[in-house]
Amino acid sequence: MALRLVPPQPSDQQQDSASDPGDSPEPCFDDTSSVCSQSSASHPPCSAAGPVGGHDFFLQHHQHHHNHRNHRNHHHHHQHDSICITPQDMAILKVIGSSESCLVNCQSQDHHGTKRLPAGTKPVKLVGEGSANAVFEIKVPQRDRAGWDFKGLLLRVAKVPSLGAPPTYNYLLQQKFLQTAIKPILGDHVVHQELVVLHKSGIVRELNSLLRDINPSRKDKFKGTFVGETEWGFLVEDMRPQDSDTCVLVEFKPKWLSQSPSAPKDAVRCRQCAMELRNLVKDLSKNKASPETKPCPLALMSPDCPWQVSCPFRIAPHLADKGNHEFYLEALRRVINHPAIHELKAQQDAHDTLGPLHAMPSDPFFALAMTLRDCTCFAQIDKNSQSVRIRLSDFDWKDPQVKFERWRSVEEELVKSGFYTAERIFCDSSFYRPPTLCLLEHGPAASTKQPEVIEIVDRRCAPSHGGCSNELQLQAPKGTKTYTYSTHVSPLKQLLEPYKLQAPSQIKYEA
Repeated sequence: MALRLVPPQPSDQQQDSASDPGDSPEPCFDDTSSVCSQSSASHPPCSAAGPVGGHDFFLQHHQHHHNHRNHRNHHHHHQHDSICITPQDMAILKVIGSSESCLVNCQSQDHHGTKRLPAGTKPVKLVGEGSANAVFEIKVPQRDRAGWDFKGLLLRVAKVPSLGAPPTYNYLLQQKFLQTAIKPILGDHVVHQELVVLHKSGIVRELNSLLRDINPSRKDKFKGTFVGETEWGFLVEDMRPQDSDTCVLVEFKPKWLSQSPSAPKDAVRCRQCAMELRNLVKDLSKNKASPETKPCPLALMSPDCPWQVSCPFRIAPHLADKGNHEFYLEALRRVINHPAIHELKAQQDAHDTLGPLHAMPSDPFFALAMTLRDCTCFAQIDKNSQSVRIRLSDFDWKDPQVKFERWRSVEEELVKSGFYTAERIFCDSSFYRPPTLCLLEHGPAASTKQPEVIEIVDRRCAPSHGGCSNELQLQAPKGTKTYTYSTHVSPLKQLLEPYKLQAPSQIKYEA
């Protein structure tokens, strides 16, 4: 049975420390100190069967204060020679294992504590980036005796939309969320992550210089984004193989491992496959991968489905042509059936039983479920023993006040535009098979339900009225349910050309 977090209950200590930021001065530590933390043995993580330590109350209260403080610190960055810790930050640091006395008094890094990145640290390369974060390999100066503390760790930092944009990411809050909400339910399956002090290291400037240099080679959607000014960062375990001759890395996003609770009952696509189809039709970027090349999350959890849907190489297409086919096939099956993946699914299911259309913005469990649906899986496969080591990462808390309306509107779009349920696309007088490979497309609903079609109309001349065109009415089988979606017809038609159907009678899936 999956453990489930109980409703957050703010502790008296946290309420007091967060009630009035102006009640006490901000303690600081000087430029040569480090932020100490007690060992994890003396501060075990909160039990998933017990209170979360008020994380929902604290997250909402602290977010507003931290955004204000970020702006203030950025404005006075050159006027102060030390990093300031507010009472709210102090409360978070205590929860995640740091003590106030260490924050103020520690003068070296010769103890178990929050590390300080030495001045002169340089980025070696960009390891990976998403819309909100970037991960870098770094090189610590040889002269620094603390250099060994950074061995096997990468630097993870938050991004901003443009250079100089005000930062909004709250590192301390995110680390507290990881420690009190994620670790108790996923335990050792979570990749190691710790806070690091970047104050006066000069690393943000170096990171942005690197991003500027490699900007032409970055993905189109990430070009022009940079690292936000910050005095904090994360050190995360480097999951890349140390020896590529003996180990290979598989990286993928498990996404929604169960169907969305608010999806239509007659859906022929799971939430993720429906989302991939919607993204393809909506965003016609060059070199965009077809949805059928991406894994169907439901197929990961179902051994009884057609080979082309359940093929393990869908989570690691780069291994399909490496030779030793049977070895990698069996290894990838071990990844898919790993306890970490099954536990992740159980926690997703336990924390959201309603789906985006019916969940409440005030429900902290739903926001947690959405975080669990957006994590990354790193799997190391040992080529000699065929053993698999899995760690899950990227568990950033998602603020419902910012995200909830988008979550709900996207789900509404998937339902109302037919991305969950339509078997065919009608574009420029022709029928096409949607380029998805979903487990549900091969289920009983797909062959017995009423036929449904998405009619694509050009965005430049989309009709103001609802309903399908006369042309579709003439060609579609009687009783076909239709949806209308506007986008750019010409580039979409080129993408869909390999999936063109020769006759309207092919509108239904075969049983």
